[in-house]
Amino acid sequence: MVGMLIKRKFERGSTVKCIRSQDGNWFTLQEFELKGGVKNANWKTSVRCNGRTLKWLMEENLLPQPPRIYGKIKTLENAEKCMICWEEGKFIYCCVCLKGFHGDCHLPPVEPQRTPWRCTFCTTELSSRSQQQCYSESEVLAKQMGSEEKSKCEFLLLKAYCHFETNVFPNIPHENYVQKASQCLETLRRLDEIKNSLNKGCYAQVEGFVLEMNNIFQDPKQNDSDLLKEEFKKNFKQVFAIQKANQNSSMV
Repeated sequence: MVGMLIKRKFERGSTVKCIRSQDGNWFTLQEFELKGGVKNANWKTSVRCNGRTLKWLMEENLLPQPPRIYGKIKTLENAEKCMICWEEGKFIYCCVCLKGFHGDCHLPPVEPQRTPWRCTFCTTELSSRSQQQCYSESEVLAKQMGSEEKSKCEFLLLKAYCHFETNVFPNIPHENYVQKASQCLETLRRLDEIKNSLNKGCYAQVEGFVLEMNNIFQDPKQNDSDLLKEEFKKNFKQVFAIQKANQNSSMV
């Protein structure tokens, strides 16, 4: 059996379908072993990448140690999925929309034992409905990154993740899959960098966050960049209550 190991998925746990075979099907590490005719083996030593076992790659820190997921994981087609990465697992549930999230997929990250809890989508949408004052785009970009502004930026970033994880990445056509998947994974890596910067409080103003998001949209290698940019612009104006632009202003 030959396949492509998606490290991003592998990092979420060894029971996640992280290997895509040449015919386009997805497998967990154990399923990949069985499909290749290997039974009762250890995937760490039976699955190889460039001639090296996954065990060796992990010991050399060239591949991360996937977390152990305790408890029974659903394997049915209608099994519940995380609202961000669209993978199975153990979730934290929002007390408003009742949807499930992995704690580290959500923004801000959530501790598993925290209950009751309201997700950023519900928090931001409820806040936006009650907001009456409108701002110009320049006023929003100049805003200091307070807790409210950070929460809105987290909302926008989660929307971008959802777009890639649920619409773009799973629907990459079989032709030139490696090239297109690599481009998509690079975009997700850049989103991860913005996520880390947001979590660490690296943006002094909203403008810094928007500029870094805009850099992704301007990348000619970006998959579906125009659609993502338009979606981001729409969400940005809505969540920050930006008034209709005049002829002398334009979206960053």
